[in-house]
Amino acid sequence: MSNASAVAEAGSVRRTRSALGELPAARLLALGGTVGLLVSFLAVLADVVGTVGDSLLLYPVVLATLVAATLLARLLRFTAALALGAVLFVAGMGWHLLTVDAEVELLVLASNNLELLTGETVLRIQQADVWALTVAPTPVFLTWFLALRRRYVSAVAAGGGMLGYLVLTGDAGTTLTLLGVTSAGVVLAFGEIETTGWSVAADRAVVVLAVMVLAPLLVTIVPGGEAAPIGFADDPIETMEENVVTSGSSLEITGEVDQSPDARFTVRSEEPRLWRTGSYDRYTGDGWVQTSEPSPLADGSFEEPPDHARNLTQEIEAASSLALFPAAWQPVDTDADGALVGPDGGIELDGSLAEGETVTVTSAVPDPSADELAQAGQEYPESVVERYTQLPEDVPDRVGERTEQITQNADNPFETVLVVEEWLETNREYSLDVDQPDGDVTDAFLFEMDAGYCTYYATAMVTMLRHEEIPARLAVGYSSGEQVGDDEWLVRGLNSHAWVEVYFPEVGWVEFDPTPSAPREQTELAALEGDGENGASDIDDAPDVEPGLEDEFDEETASDPIDESGDIEDLGETNGAIDPAIEDPQLQEEILMDEQLAPDAAVEEAAAEEDDTGLFSSEQLVVVFVALAGATALARQAGVGTSLAHRFAVRFQRRSDPASDVERAADRLLLILEQRHRERRTGETVRQYLTAIRAGEDAHRIATLRERARYGDGVTRADADEAVSLVERIRARE
Repeated sequence: MSNASAVAEAGSVRRTRSALGELPAARLLALGGTVGLLVSFLAVLADVVGTVGDSLLLYPVVLATLVAATLLARLLRFTAALALGAVLFVAGMGWHLLTVDAEVELLVLASNNLELLTGETVLRIQQADVWALTVAPTPVFLTWFLALRRRYVSAVAAGGGMLGYLVLTGDAGTTLTLLGVTSAGVVLAFGEIETTGWSVAADRAVVVLAVMVLAPLLVTIVPGGEAAPIGFADDPIETMEENVVTSGSSLEITGEVDQSPDARFTVRSEEPRLWRTGSYDRYTGDGWVQTSEPSPLADGSFEEPPDHARNLTQEIEAASSLALFPAAWQPVDTDADGALVGPDGGIELDGSLAEGETVTVTSAVPDPSADELAQAGQEYPESVVERYTQLPEDVPDRVGERTEQITQNADNPFETVLVVEEWLETNREYSLDVDQPDGDVTDAFLFEMDAGYCTYYATAMVTMLRHEEIPARLAVGYSSGEQVGDDEWLVRGLNSHAWVEVYFPEVGWVEFDPTPSAPREQTELAALEGDGENGASDIDDAPDVEPGLEDEFDEETASDPIDESGDIEDLGETNGAIDPAIEDPQLQEEILMDEQLAPDAAVEEAAAEEDDTGLFSSEQLVVVFVALAGATALARQAGVGTSLAHRFAVRFQRRSDPASDVERAADRLLLILEQRHRERRTGETVRQYLTAIRAGEDAHRIATLRERARYGDGVTRADADEAVSLVERIRARE
């Protein structure tokens, strides 16, 4: 090819690339990818706002920001836009600080945000809805502004930074993460078309996309966050204790769980209680979050106990390393070193108790009468109402409808609590072998599941009470355990448990347990007897004593609680009979269908669902497809296909007529020499090339035979055999 033709071709390529870069389609697709990137992190922020408040508030904020970015795109310089984004961020954080009750220093705020990067959900933040509303304008403005100004890399950095933050906090699920990285790849691909052309840009975009998708899925620092790696093997079943007690600041309602018979601690106390380790106040629909942080005991104080409380001293000895502090509610004093006052008024440890270490705690156990609770009223403190009546806005309406039907004859909050507790105890079975539901846990437990364990019962009860504007929270810890001596109880991992605490004015928090005790204790006993190593020869066959408020009533009152005024009549029969207080025939039919689902039908339904399940999930197939596409594009960019073809051509030669054989032998010679020395330059003849690289006589002989085949009298079969033999001899030399 002449120099003139090469210049002409290069000019043609540049004109083609310029035209492609100006295509409206490429521009629209780049902006479309930007919209996808915006949606990926805005969907997470909308979920945060909707969990705590009203997600509709986010829409005008986002719309106003997009309009402002569009109008300013032609007016502001790049540096001015960055400065404006910084102003928006500082103003938003300042506004959020003003809404937080406690005084928070800027250094503490920065520290808390860094802690979120270790997998702590943003739902732990006080006024998380305000935080989401104030933080959203900055990434939205910068991402859209920069995309309009064709600064696509910077736009992806702004939007991807926000999404990456939410991935590290564990709030961005796999689907939204995939949407975000795919959209970012689209933005970069069509933004690059202006300079590189469609083919090269597409290959590079696919490679970048594969790296962006696979990197966070294969290597993650999010401990238990939603954006955890997609597994291709079944995850091991966690224990009840791991899920309920040691789950940290957030609790995910999971599926099947196992039991651990390992001893955790012993308690010496005048009476057995529920040994509480903490509570959760913010319901997310699929789990719970504990908001706020504990404070040092020296800087804070325990809640003032009610007047009618009685003191109970407990001596706790750790049977293994213990990072939690179990104690009867409500703790008022302890001799533990490094004790913290939890955000709910309980005790937390700044460290752990070593095996054999003993601490003492004094609790003021609430001891109200039924009359006191029935007459407590509804004059709740505003801070309690705001924190402990929160529900996500996407809880299905039928949850509230069922609650209203069940509690329609209750005359006060105490009666409502008893009705809900009794209904859950008698209308759901206890089982550790359940499938994790999709969507809202309470809705699934009330309408789609036949059985569950303590977190399902407690979650449903708290949700139903909060629907009735009764402050309630989910408490976790351990049941009383196995009595092993006078006033001494041994508590194991299998005693891990969740229950409900309800707030009553002038009384405080009172414990209620909607989980059926008998089947739960049978399950714990079976787990202990099945542990061959730890044996069960010294097990007391009597069930553990778990005192709660219901102990104040005799058996008749527990099934038909009536106070002195006769407030409630017949809360319902046991064995799955529905509450006669429910008057709606349609609702009665729905409940009966829930309770009367035939075992065979349930098995058939489960089998059908299993048959519908493919070898891989849809998310796994997406990951496999992205990985293959990325590998293919990378191979194209690296010239792997060309390299393989080159190796094949050098090693093998298909024989035909003498002239073709000589021509192929000469081509193989050049491929070998170019690989060992250098490529032949444009305009350089074969003879000039061989002389320049100082090729040997064999190479020159092949060139002579090639010239004879092309320009002379032709070659014979013997000449062809000689050329092929010479190439093989040259190839064999290192």
